[in-house]
Amino acid sequence: MKPGFKSLTGLLAILGIGDLAMVPSMIAANHHTAGTPPVPAIVATVIIGIATPVSAAGIARGWKPAFAVAMTCRIIDSISSALAKTPGEGAQRSGREHLTGTAAALLAGC
Repeated sequence: MKPGFKSLTGLLAILGIGDLAMVPSMIAANHHTAGTPPVPAIVATVIIGIATPVSAAGIARGWKPAFAVAMTCRIIDSISSALAKTPGEGAQRSGREHLTGTAAALLAGC
């Protein structure tokens, strides 16, 4: 493993776990609060939450396509976060920062 990849794999694992940790609150809010994330967004979060740590393990083992999978997951998550902040159908109007979207922006700078 290259020296810089150790911190990258750790960050990706944390981001994936963070995505999965948000799913129960997204499901609960979907049934009780107006302006909540739509079901496809929740499903996408679950998929991204699983694929990100798996790709981190692939990066640690030197599997070249794993980096592309990880970046694709983080880009999709960032787009999802940006869409959640814009007014419109299915937008989250709570104004809270989406932790994984912010971390993805930091990750893109690495």
